[in-house]
Amino acid sequence: WFVSYLKERSQVVDIQHTTAGLTTMFRSDPKPITRGVPQGSVLGPILFILLTNDFPALIHNYSTSCIMYADDTTLLLKNDTAQELYDNSVASLQKAIAYSKQNDLAINPDKTTQVHFSRKKILPTS
Repeated sequence: WFVSYLKERSQVVDIQHTTAGLTTMFRSDPKPITRGVPQGSVLGPILFILLTNDFPALIHNYSTSCIMYADDTTLLLKNDTAQELYDNSVASLQKAIAYSKQNDLAINPDKTTQVHFSRKKILPTS
């Protein structure tokens, strides 16, 4: 049952359009799904956690810890100098990108941000 849960799945897009009181339904041709798990499934988040369970240990060497919830990950870095913070940020991000590629995961650049918090008024970025 588990293999059948992940294999030979497809998806369609349904569009409902109403004009002058007449409703028409359009459905796309089925397209195969080649990665991921069914959205809204109970097993989806559990499988993702099992897949990414080793990620926090991978980036721990760069003074980095992470918070993971469902399919979101937040990297937390604490360093004494701006240069250490920059170096560890770059190293952690490179590790995260390599890990994602190796595990066929996609990082959404539009949802990826970096925020700096400091007691100083200005924190150099280079």
